[in-house]
Amino acid sequence: MVKVKTWQRILLCMLLFGLLADSPNLYAAAFSMTPDNTAGNKSTNSMITSTNDYYLKPLKYASKPEMFQIVDINKKKADQFAAATQNEFMPKFTSKALPTLVKPETKVSPTVKKQGVVAVTAPKQDQIIHTVKVMATGYTAGYESTGKRPTHPQYGITYSGVKVRRDKNTISTIAADPRVFPLGTILYIPEYGYAVVADVGSAIKGRKIDLYFATTKQVYKEWGKKEVEVQVIKRGNGKCNEKLINTLGKAIQTYKSVPASLLEEAI
Repeated sequence: MVKVKTWQRILLCMLLFGLLADSPNLYAAAFSMTPDNTAGNKSTNSMITSTNDYYLKPLKYASKPEMFQIVDINKKKADQFAAATQNEFMPKFTSKALPTLVKPETKVSPTVKKQGVVAVTAPKQDQIIHTVKVMATGYTAGYESTGKRPTHPQYGITYSGVKVRRDKNTISTIAADPRVFPLGTILYIPEYGYAVVADVGSAIKGRKIDLYFATTKQVYKEWGKKEVEVQVIKRGNGKCNEKLINTLGKAIQTYKSVPASLLEEAI
């Protein structure tokens, strides 16, 4: 068993202490205390002395850790390129104030017409005989209004004998109390257009009129029930026929209203 000499123990302790204390001078002193009494020791001391700086370098560098910092040049260049690319595509903001966002006004083209609005013009003031306020409701030729079904021979036929019609661009047929508006009376009804009294009804008494529509959907969507002031422009003689309606329809289609010359004729 190899015996450890006292000086070797001291040397080992000083080496450990030097490493822990991070002192290169103490590390060098430990090697200088090596005994010099034999030739073998002399050769060992000379080798240690010649390589003393080699063994001391780790301690020197350990006291300056920044010397061991390895810079990855490629990574550094990649980071710089990424930062430059990001800045290139980022939006450039200036000191100018941003414009105030204002909700644009909704503009309706004058050529677009609201559904249900008539495409004719109101009669001239000198054509109006008088104005009457009435309660106007909508009706159809169907069973819900007349009790007749499409298979009925009189389906869609008015009391005067003409067929019901609804044309907001020319003229429509309506029902009224003949004591207030005789058959053949020509009216202008705001939001409905020109109409001729061609029908009667058991529920139409006094200042009430029924406006004809093709479907119940149109009745509820375009009219329903409302109080309006109708303008009488020709009082009927108690008769209404297809000739009267066709003549009025053609005139209104041409002039967008009933010409005064036509009202003066005995139609």
